[in-house]
Amino acid sequence: MSGSGVLHGMEKLVREERAQGTLEYALVFSAFLAMVLALGALWHAGEVGTLGALAERAAPRSLGGTGPLDFALF
Repeated sequence: MSGSGVLHGMEKLVREERAQGTLEYALVFSAFLAMVLALGALWHAGEVGTLGALAERAAPRSLGGTGPLDFALF
């Protein structure tokens, strides 16, 4: 009977390792998919012109006459 218990314990260990591998794969795949989607969104925003509009709104002084001076003093 003790041999059967050892075999059952090893099977349980193998199942736990497989489950851990599956979970790790799912986490890595989810992170990779999120990065790909974020890069795609950035690419689309740059292609449409959204990034340029955001940069223009974020740096209004750079469009005025003192923009280069502000940049040099920064």
